[in-house]
This record gives sequence, C-alpha cells and structure tokens, in this order.
Amino acid sequence: MNMTLSKRGDYVMRSAIFLARAFGEAGNRKIREVVADTNVPTTFASQVLADLVRAGLATSRSGREGGYRLTRPPGEITVLEVVEAAEGPLRAERCALGEGPCRWEAVCPLHETWSEATVMLRDLLARTTLAEMASRDAAIEAGTYSAPADSHRLHRASVAVSDVVQVELSTTEARLALARSARHLGGLAKAAIFGASGGAGGTASERPQRGARPTVEATLAPAGQGAGEEGAAGDRYLLAWRALGARGEKSSRFEADLFVNALDAERSELRVEGTWYQDEVGSALGPAELEGRARRTLRAFLRSLAWELEVPVNPQAPARTVAPAGAVAPAGAVAPARTVAPAGAVAPARTVAPAMSLGQTRRKPAGSGTGRARAG
Repeated sequence: MNMTLSKRGDYVMRSAIFLARAFGEAGNRKIREVVADTNVPTTFASQVLADLVRAGLATSRSGREGGYRLTRPPGEITVLEVVEAAEGPLRAERCALGEGPCRWEAVCPLHETWSEATVMLRDLLARTTLAEMASRDAAIEAGTYSAPADSHRLHRASVAVSDVVQVELSTTEARLALARSARHLGGLAKAAIFGASGGAGGTASERPQRGARPTVEATLAPAGQGAGEEGAAGDRYLLAWRALGARGEKSSRFEADLFVNALDAERSELRVEGTWYQDEVGSALGPAELEGRARRTLRAFLRSLAWELEVPVNPQAPARTVAPAGAVAPAGAVAPARTVAPAGAVAPARTVAPAMSLGQTRRKPAGSGTGRARAG
C-alpha cells in the first residue's frame, strides 16, 4: 500500500521546510534559492510555492527585495496544513471496500476502523509542526540524525523523471484499457529497462545472461483524482515497478504518479511523474548516466504502454500496422498482416496476392505450380 505524497505534495513539503529553516533570517527567499536547496524542478517551483500562498501559509512579494516567506512562525504551522495545501482535505473520499454485497449498501464492516485510522493520522500530522521538520532537516544535514531501520531512503542513487505521451482514446476508454493492460505492465517495464541499459553496457544484474531469468514486478493502482506538475486535473494512478536480478537481488525500482488527462473527446494524455531508484550496490553509474538511463527507460515504457492501450479489444478489429517510434512490442505480440504486394511485383488481373506477415518469406506450397501468377 502506497502511503507517500504525490509529487506535488512532495515538492510543497520540501519548499515549506526550506522556508521554515529560513524563517529566522531577514528578508524573503527567492525561487532560485528554493530550487537550489530542495531540488524542486525550476519549471514547477512557482506553482508549488503558489499552493502555500493560496493556503495562507506563505506570502509572496515581487520586486528586487521580493520572494517568499512564511506567514506565521514554523512552530505555529502544522504538517497537516502543508499536506492539505497540496493534496486537498485528508479524508476518505469513498468507502474503503468499494461496492460490496447488497447488505453493505449503507455501511461496510471496515468503515469504523478505516475512519478511526484516518482520524489518528490527521491528529498526528496536526500535532507535528514545521519547526520539528526544520529541526530534523538541520540534524540530517549536520549528520547527527540517526536514520531509522525502516528508512525508505537506503538506496544508492535516485533521480526524478517525468514524461508524457498521447493516445487516441477518450479518458473513459483509457481507464478501461489501463485496467485491461495492468497484467502486462511487468513485461513492458522489463523490455524498457533492459533496452535502456544497452545490453552489454548495463550493470551486471541488468544485463540479460544465458540461463538467467531476471524479473520485473509492476503494479498500477487507482488513486482518485489528482493534478500533476502541469496543474491539469485528471485520473491519478500509483505506478511502481521493481527489477530483480537473476539471483533475486534488487537492481532498480521506479515509483510514480500516472495521470490521465483529456485533450479532447477522442484523445487523452498519459503523464508520468516519479522517481527512479538505482538500488544495486555494485552500480558504477554517475548522476548523468543514471538520469539518461531513467529517462530512456520511461520514454520506452510510455510508448509501449500507449501502443498496448490502443490495441483493439475486438480480435476481429483491424490490427495496428505501425508501432510508435522506439516502441517495444508487448511479449507475445503477433506482427500485423501485410497487405502491400512486394516491390516490383506485377499483379495479374483479378488475382489477389495472399497476405504475408512482416518478416515472413513467401514459399512455394508443396505440390503446387509456380509460386507467382504471371500475366499473359
């Protein structure tokens, strides 16, 4: 179960902690200062800070002496306020168990427990202040804060990546197609990972080896409505995958938000915003190489996913004949029928050349005459 913030919530919290640490200093903080300290992307920094301003947690001022500053001391601002500034009200929007049998029409057996857990979480966040967050951050920076055993940041390296692709589907069709294709995500991610690793250029556990059976575990879970860094609201999904080496060791993993936004009545946009983690201890990838591999992997995965989603459900429907540039065909995919006659072939009157699959060599059937009809 994913209990993390969305990327927007992540960036808002980072920015709030930075402003909390700077509260005791004179003057306002510039956007470039926020970006330099928090690694929030420059493109979205102003939108993230605007969330704090709209929530009444920060003020903005233009001009030479302008910038951003908290409206109240960090000890008077709670973590709950910051979280809700980005994510909206922290409460269950629907029943935790969905529809269920008829006897659950009014209430489900999990309602009281789930509601109590939500209240407890809200209470904890409401009791924790930005001053505490700023104090912990300062201790981490000084090296005096001990990481707990269950820390999720015990990995070698990470990089934030995002990408977008368009599909010729309405948002409703895209949702249905995502549900249908969820079981194929592991295969799509695996092909993208090993393709981006460059074969022999990849790390030891990522390179396909004779007899090795590396695996990729992938999950996709609906998470209601949400808005990505671009600000467009749409259906939000939690996307994650983990690559395991031939011996079962962790190689890399990816955690992201996937948003489905409508472009018009017949087209949708799939936007992925997440973090790539390189978990392999023996990896010698530098920051630039890691970022390049992560971006190539996400690009290949999204193109393959778009191709997968647009494949007609009806087996009698015309097959796709052209895959997106750079796309990796899903495992087990059959090449579409080729209906164009070979270059230079002369088709006789009232004779139709048989369909030939891509890459197939036309052979003369046993016991037949000439393999190609001749005019005249």
